[in-house]
Amino acid sequence: MDTQYTKLNITKGGTLKEAPFFLWIIIFIYIYSLFAFSRVKALFSFSIEGMSTTNEIWLLPLLCLLIFLNKRFNFYDRIYKYNIKFLILIFMYIFIIAIGGFHTNSLEQFFYAGLLFIVPMLIFFPISRCKSEHIAFLIKFFIVICLIYAILTILVSTNFTFFMNLVGNEGDIYQNNTQVRAPMMLGSSIAVSYYFNLTLPLCFYMYMTSFEKKWRIISGTAIMVIIVATFMLLSRAASICMIFIIFYYVFFISTNRKKLGRKLLAILLIIVAVVYAYLTFDLTRILEELNFSGNSAKMRIESSNLGIYIFTQFPIFGSGIGRFFERKYENSYITVDGIGGLIDPHNMYVLILSELGIVGLIITLILFFNLFRRFSYIKDKILRKTAFIILLAFLFDALGGSHLFINISFATIFWMYMGLFNAVYIKGRQV
Repeated sequence: MDTQYTKLNITKGGTLKEAPFFLWIIIFIYIYSLFAFSRVKALFSFSIEGMSTTNEIWLLPLLCLLIFLNKRFNFYDRIYKYNIKFLILIFMYIFIIAIGGFHTNSLEQFFYAGLLFIVPMLIFFPISRCKSEHIAFLIKFFIVICLIYAILTILVSTNFTFFMNLVGNEGDIYQNNTQVRAPMMLGSSIAVSYYFNLTLPLCFYMYMTSFEKKWRIISGTAIMVIIVATFMLLSRAASICMIFIIFYYVFFISTNRKKLGRKLLAILLIIVAVVYAYLTFDLTRILEELNFSGNSAKMRIESSNLGIYIFTQFPIFGSGIGRFFERKYENSYITVDGIGGLIDPHNMYVLILSELGIVGLIITLILFFNLFRRFSYIKDKILRKTAFIILLAFLFDALGGSHLFINISFATIFWMYMGLFNAVYIKGRQV
């Protein structure tokens, strides 16, 4: 057995007995990000041109402040001693964002866009404080919640009109549809499918390493349901990424003879999920648009070309965050110097180049390199590879979405996962 299994006890145990105050706050933030309705998140939020934003902008910093003020948090160890490089990178982002502010057309858009990106990073610090039993519990908690979310996604997407009427949104345009790419409380169908990609590796990890039969059953069920839900949401990038995740865990994660039966059962579960999704739902959008000839792909290419054009006009520090690609808008199509495109480029790298320039891209590369480097010190081999896969899955999906910058709920989930693996890294340094 890997020595880190014994030291961290990740897959065995993990309860909330005498759970610290900060862990309850982390649980609340995770649930709020996923399940709070837009109208709830809009309460007590500031408005931009009469359009409400999200109260996560002030709620998340307030909750993190409560954690930081707790005497048991040990601010020095968890932020300065172990995470000073990450803190410096955040201040570098703030500096670049401030420079771009001189180009802004709207201070409201500028501050809102900056907060959407910076605020979720705060959760990285308190979750990095997790001990072994906290890490074990949170992995299980994330898997169970994702399973529930995947089931809910399937139910909403196949009964969209019913659920819209249930929450008071009557008269929707999908009256006769039996399959809808339904947005959820987290965000668009794309954001939801990317969230599934972030959590699926945790499911595989728990399934392959847990000593408890009930958690193998739960994680195996989660794998099946997540596969079905991801295919049903019809995101090309998410579906391709999911296939790579499955392929990696099936063929590149080695197991001993005792666990060979577990892997063979996983293959069977995956086949059942794929066949069920194919026979039950219309997946033609995924298959037809893999050649990028569909209307959706063309619009994204247009928007990426627009982002590249903006970058060429402001190559060093960018055009300013939220200047052209506004975060709150009524018209989703914009034109800059005669070049048109969607107001969301659907590509994180293009968005970084257009808004933060070369300097912003370099900071981002340093940030992710630092995360990869930290995760490489995780001694549990499968957990280390899981951390890598989650980060790679995000970077791949970022080719088709800018959610780290524009969706605070999704970004909060992402930084939670990064903080969780950072906690494992810190724990490894302390033992």
